Amino acid sequence: MFAAACSSSDTKPTADQYDDTAQAIASQTATSGGGGDVASMSDSVNIALGTMPTGFSLTGAGHFQGSRLGLDYSYDITCKGVTGTVLALCDHTTNEATVNVHWAGDLATQYLDASVTRDGSWSVTGLQTDTATFSGDGTFSFDATVRSIFRPDATATYNFDASASYDAIKITTADRKAVAGSASFDVTAHAMTTGTNHDVNATFDVHAVLTFHADHTATLVLDGSRSYTINLTTGAVAHIGA
Repeated sequence: MFAAACSSSDTKPTADQYDDTAQAIASQTATSGGGGDVASMSDSVNIALGTMPTGFSLTGAGHFQGSRLGLDYSYDITCKGVTGTVLALCDHTTNEATVNVHWAGDLATQYLDASVTRDGSWSVTGLQTDTATFSGDGTFSFDATVRSIFRPDATATYNFDASASYDAIKITTADRKAVAGSASFDVTAHAMTTGTNHDVNATFDVHAVLTFHADHTATLVLDGSRSYTINLTTGAVAHIGA
């Protein structure tokens, strides 16, 4: 969903552009539309513990591929047991894993349609406990059309570039839900907005911090000043304090 921009900009986003950026981050994080980081984390736990996600197959040593609702996924995974020994096959005894993650294709959600490429890697520990811990980094590129929940009469198109960092995100091993931890994003966006009283063509940067909660929501703060809550099932966003 984030498409390349060659340089950063000092332009401050408008309120609408902040809202659209929040919706883009929410849509690439939530499980709606069959994609998103939370779904990839669930896939990683399943594969590490020896459960094949629906629509996936083992295509080589530690290499898994599959498709889901318009997105093609690729995971390269190395699993270790509780003693730190590398396992020949990932199975129910896996305690930690390293995962290279790639997905690309067309992501369609209620609030956003996008052509997306995502690459990155993370380490997973504590798979023999109630909550596994994810840490790592990644990049996203996407061209997106946003149907803002805040402006139902407007359509906005964007090119987004983002780098992401994942800090101790907790995923329950029983039901694969994100319940704690955070991710940060440095985003560069080029906005092309129509359907309002005037057209907008602008480039801007945003720093985002996403914090996960046990009730399957997350709090998103943009540039330290604009706050949202995200439903991690639907990808819907709402203002905090509005």
